[in-house]
Amino acid sequence: MAETFSERRTYSYSQARCHERYPAQFPVLVKTGEYRLYDEVRDVSESGVGVTTRHPMAPMTLVTVLLAAPQERDPIEVLGRVMWSQADAMGIRFEQVEQRLLGTVDRIAKDLQRI
Repeated sequence: MAETFSERRTYSYSQARCHERYPAQFPVLVKTGEYRLYDEVRDVSESGVGVTTRHPMAPMTLVTVLLAAPQERDPIEVLGRVMWSQADAMGIRFEQVEQRLLGTVDRIAKDLQRI
């Protein structure tokens, strides 16, 4: 008699963050091959972004993120991965870092320090 086992994969990630997150509010387009979500950023850091959405994607989904960041003439495009999702939000870790993105995060942090 042969037994068969189904393998169930689970993904986990560390809650420890390397970079401080800053509250922010600006438009974002998150897209995969079949979906395009026009939503809003709720926080941002050098390594990721929190997105408010009614249609969160599954964790570990590879996505392209277009950030319409304040003071940027053109959207910033980065590759990201959904790390967590819940009913009204999802967290995306950047898989690459672009220099313009680092400058934008720095400006947001400095603006918050003035408040």
